[in-house]
Amino acid sequence: MSGKSSTSRDPVCGMDITVADSHYSTTHRSLVFHFCSEQCRERFTQNPALYTGPRRTVDIRPIVKRHTLQFVSPASETLRKASDKLLQMMGVTVARPGDDDLLIEYDLRQATLAQIEAVATSSGLVLKGGLHGFRRDWWRFTERNEIENAADAGSGACCNRPPAKLH
Repeated sequence: MSGKSSTSRDPVCGMDITVADSHYSTTHRSLVFHFCSEQCRERFTQNPALYTGPRRTVDIRPIVKRHTLQFVSPASETLRKASDKLLQMMGVTVARPGDDDLLIEYDLRQATLAQIEAVATSSGLVLKGGLHGFRRDWWRFTERNEIENAADAGSGACCNRPPAKLH
């Protein structure tokens, strides 16, 4: 043996992973995929078509999302700690605490609102319900649609952009 370690590219974040050291992997259509983290493995298993479709790496663009999560009577220290944890997540680029909220910006290809909410609540924050709860439900719903649409780019035709004429 030459001593070289085999590597694999994480299909979610693009990081090179040493296969022998990989702690996160899954099989899809008889192929084994390796990941840098449980977060990337989870994103992949939720919608593998998004990451295995026929597209060039240079054509993959981030799907930037920006939301303000509101919490019930949060302590400023708890908001700060949650912000720090969120910034450690793959794909989260902004986690700015306010008085009773967090401004979050992230790449939907790498993180979902549901994953972000889970980290925030595991930090001791309680998400507001009511209208804010309905908004978050709507955001998660539209995220699922965006991901499905990005995974099934197909011909590029959709309800507001008909297919090109065939000659």
